[in-house]
Amino acid sequence: MSDPVLLALDKYRELLRSRPILTKSVTSSAISGLGSVISQVLSGKEISPRALSSFILFGGVATGPVCHFFYLYLDKVVPPGGPVRLALRIILDRVGFSPLFLFVSLYILGRLQGGGHHKVSQGIGQNYLPCLLANWKIWTIPQLINIGYVPAHYRVLFANMVALVWNVYLAKKAT
Repeated sequence: MSDPVLLALDKYRELLRSRPILTKSVTSSAISGLGSVISQVLSGKEISPRALSSFILFGGVATGPVCHFFYLYLDKVVPPGGPVRLALRIILDRVGFSPLFLFVSLYILGRLQGGGHHKVSQGIGQNYLPCLLANWKIWTIPQLINIGYVPAHYRVLFANMVALVWNVYLAKKAT
């Protein structure tokens, strides 16, 4: 009899090879939803199906595929190798990708949760800078590890693990 954890990891590796985008999308969707649930439970609120579904949808449709393609793009634009390249890759992620993806995340999550354009835009005006600063604090070291040392096909999974903490924070800001 085999270890269930090893069997699950083997299945995950197989799915990464055969259906990488779908696998990363489903994983991102599940972790985004879990982050929303944890955030709502910790805040003492009743679990909102709308908030939960917005994070599940955004994780699956946006986070998984976008991160998959971003990491491919990053490897192409600045191939791995050496500390200078790693620094360039981190700068592209932290100063280029992260601010834009954060803005899109806040906007789409706000709209999915029923906010109108004006209300969501006002919320972004109030929350964007604190969220960006939190993003840089929470994500910089994990992204250094992820971009510098994690094999390319596991980067979205690694980011999803960090994203569990991040999604709890983001869910608090988006709800």
